[in-house]
Amino acid sequence: MGASNSKQESAYVYGNDVPIGFTMGLKEKLIKEATAQKEAKDKARTASSSPESVCSRGTAEEIETAVAKELERILKKQQHDQLRSKDRQASTAELLGEIRDLSQQINTSPTAQSQTYGQAVNARNQVAACLRKNEGKALDCWKEVSEFKSLVATLEREFVAASH
Repeated sequence: MGASNSKQESAYVYGNDVPIGFTMGLKEKLIKEATAQKEAKDKARTASSSPESVCSRGTAEEIETAVAKELERILKKQQHDQLRSKDRQASTAELLGEIRDLSQQINTSPTAQSQTYGQAVNARNQVAACLRKNEGKALDCWKEVSEFKSLVATLEREFVAASH
């Protein structure tokens, strides 16, 4: 609080009978800004007529045409993909048939027929039941999870052995 009293600030009095005066700092700042703007305009005028700017305009036009071509290519590709997806509009019956075929392939695979697969399915169901029973306490199901993980590892080894 006391620090403001020790500084002497110039007092400005504004009234009808007192002429308005600007500080020297404000005057200098306004002059600098005006000259900087004028210099920038002059530089812009000379740059637009220089050979370098003509070259940069030429390269800018080349870049613009390249970007336009690339955008056109991307749009054509998207349109082509959309047309292909429209051609692939399958009926519900066709989709159900494909699902039935895939499920039959899965059920007839050697892995699905193995004894370990049935054990893994049972272990998965036990994990799900344990998690439902111990809601909020998932760490209580560590035994079921470890058994399931070991059965899945066994299934993976059987699958790899069957594929070779």
